[in-house]
Amino acid sequence: MDQPTPPSHREWARNISGLAVGSSAGVWKVAVDAYYWDRLAEAFAFATELGVTAPFHEWMFRLIESEAVTREKGTIAEIGDRISLEIVPNEIDDPERATSDVLQACAEVRQRFNWPEGADTLVSVLAEETDAPWTVGRAGYMMDKYPYDKICIPRGATVHPPMLQAVIRHEYAHVMVLNLSQGKATTYLHEAITMVAERTDRSRDWHLFAAGQAPWQNPTDLDSAFDDRHDPARFAARSLAYSQSAAIGYFLRSRGGEATLGRLLRAFAENSNWSELKRTLAGRSPADEMLRQVYGVSEKDVFSQTLQVLTQQAGRGPRGAS
Repeated sequence: MDQPTPPSHREWARNISGLAVGSSAGVWKVAVDAYYWDRLAEAFAFATELGVTAPFHEWMFRLIESEAVTREKGTIAEIGDRISLEIVPNEIDDPERATSDVLQACAEVRQRFNWPEGADTLVSVLAEETDAPWTVGRAGYMMDKYPYDKICIPRGATVHPPMLQAVIRHEYAHVMVLNLSQGKATTYLHEAITMVAERTDRSRDWHLFAAGQAPWQNPTDLDSAFDDRHDPARFAARSLAYSQSAAIGYFLRSRGGEATLGRLLRAFAENSNWSELKRTLAGRSPADEMLRQVYGVSEKDVFSQTLQVLTQQAGRGPRGAS
């Protein structure tokens, strides 16, 4: 989705001390910890008592608030293999259809990328009253929580089955990337695979890349374009980053299919300490090493060849985006 995807709790753990202010840091850490255990009433109580005293606090407060309101009003039911669904019952027009759409989208991601084991996941349809201009990730987001990963989507996405399934495919693919790579996949590859899973079409931006009217970024700059995802001023740059990542994902799919993308993710997790040492000594990035192992091509060549395909097939995407 084009809306900012909140970072995982690992990123918050690295950043909380620098972003919290003064004596409030400890209290905010308690609130954040409760949030990542999905103890939302507790997290909301702490956040409300402390109040908003910094930009980080406002962003986190809104995140906690929307999920806490949903938890208070909603119900949770296990709907399938390792999948649970949280809804506010009187806000969903057809709960049975929504349940079926969620299960179908999750099953599709597992099948397409050869991930039969899945992961414990809670899909939460946020309460309608939480959908406001200040809401974080209004189009949907995934959070790396305990004891499950959590997908949050707006109620409006449940109205149209194709939209609901596309949102769930994208966000559930985030769950897949996180678990298969053990959190080691580089950001642009993470987004590349979720965009392929969603079946997104970015042909307008692909045409701009092909025509040299939008910057084709190197791996480091492409990863950096996803930073500060809650900064609206960087939306346009992030949108182009999603489009470039999608093009790279489709290019890799053309080289070995979607199951091979799943194998690429597993390679990140299976890399030994010795392999990591050799990679470091050779001056290669983790993504470069995994791409060489799985596809036999360097990261630099993946980027250049993807752009070459876009230039040859201007506006149609690399080997189709359907």
